[in-house]
Amino acid sequence: MENKQIDFLLYILGFVGLIVLLGGVFNLYEFKYGLFGAIIIWFIAGASRKYYGIPK
Repeated sequence: MENKQIDFLLYILGFVGLIVLLGGVFNLYEFKYGLFGAIIIWFIAGASRKYYGIPK
């Protein structure tokens, strides 16, 4: 994939993590599940960024 495609994918993962976190904040499910899910998604995005060598 090109860098722009990977960068777009990482921004989407960051946005999804934010949505999951906000779901916990607004009681769609328990806050701890939202926080845990968001951290996992952001960890995957960070690991993908390192793997593909995309600078911050």
